Amino acid sequence: MTALVRYLLVDVLRAQRWLPPVLLHVAVLGMLYASDAGPPLPAYAGTCVLVCPVSAWLTVVVATAEDPVRRAVTVVAAGGWARAQAAVTALSVLAALSVALLAALVPVVTQPRPYPPAVVVQGFAGLAVCALVGVGIGVLCARPVITGVGWSVLAATGLVVLVFLFGRTPPVGNVLWALSHDEGVPSALAVSGVAAVLLVAAATWLGTALGPRRG
Repeated sequence: MTALVRYLLVDVLRAQRWLPPVLLHVAVLGMLYASDAGPPLPAYAGTCVLVCPVSAWLTVVVATAEDPVRRAVTVVAAGGWARAQAAVTALSVLAALSVALLAALVPVVTQPRPYPPAVVVQGFAGLAVCALVGVGIGVLCARPVITGVGWSVLAATGLVVLVFLFGRTPPVGNVLWALSHDEGVPSALAVSGVAAVLLVAAATWLGTALGPRRG
């Protein structure tokens, strides 16, 4: 599995389609933290709104780095769709968590307010939850679940917008409310974290199930 993830990483880096979401992420972080962004946890809540769509975008990039013919070869070499799809999800999770980690650390070095380690850990946990939701959305909206690029973009955009319309419903809404109000953060992170992991697992399972039919 490690070799397969490494192969996918090299392929994604070579294509350079990861640059737009990463540059967007860095640019928005720069604007958000160019001046005093306010109390740390509410500031992290604002960054969560950015991390979710960026993670979904990166996941679509990872899932579509190979064309269908090359993906079929990779599936055979990997020993089946389950391993190939798991590798796509694993690399997407690593990319999304890297984005979340960057978002957690940038205010530590740029903001005039103190960011205690406990607050940074909570902020990163919230960002990680939103990043995992983005991964789940990306896997659901990329090949082999949705094969058309245009439909994939529309579906991912629609789902990202939808998760922000559910109010305090886990996972994203619950995290945003808890961080914004600095209330019940540990419990909100725990419940939302479980929901995000289940979303990623379900999306990966669906991709594995549909792969042999649409791959």
